[in-house]
Amino acid sequence: MGLFGDLRRLQRQANEMSANHDPAAQMRAGMAQMQQTMQAQTEDLELLRTGVPGEATIIGLADTGARVNLQPMVRLSLLVEAGGRPPYPVTREVLLPLNASAQAGVGQRVTVLVHPQQPERILVRWGV
Repeated sequence: MGLFGDLRRLQRQANEMSANHDPAAQMRAGMAQMQQTMQAQTEDLELLRTGVPGEATIIGLADTGARVNLQPMVRLSLLVEAGGRPPYPVTREVLLPLNASAQAGVGQRVTVLVHPQQPERILVRWGV
């Protein structure tokens, strides 16, 4: 096609990308994600203060594909034992610190903190 044909094709592609680009929508989505992250961090800090200690067995582990500061976000399925209750399942997405990757495997046990009134809210304590 030649140089000018390639340049026209690239210009058409750039125009299509610009037509679908909405910086304001991207900003709103980013702000919403940041608010969710900050809310989760606040809840985790609350669990550090008020959580009931327990243990959990990892029964499922899946990478979500997301990374935060090079740490993978994983979906953990756990069988939680805390507060004298019978074991119960909980699934939660958590960051997996690189130094805890050896501890994260199906069948491994981890320390958790459990919310006293909402037992599905847990905080995994890697390496504790």
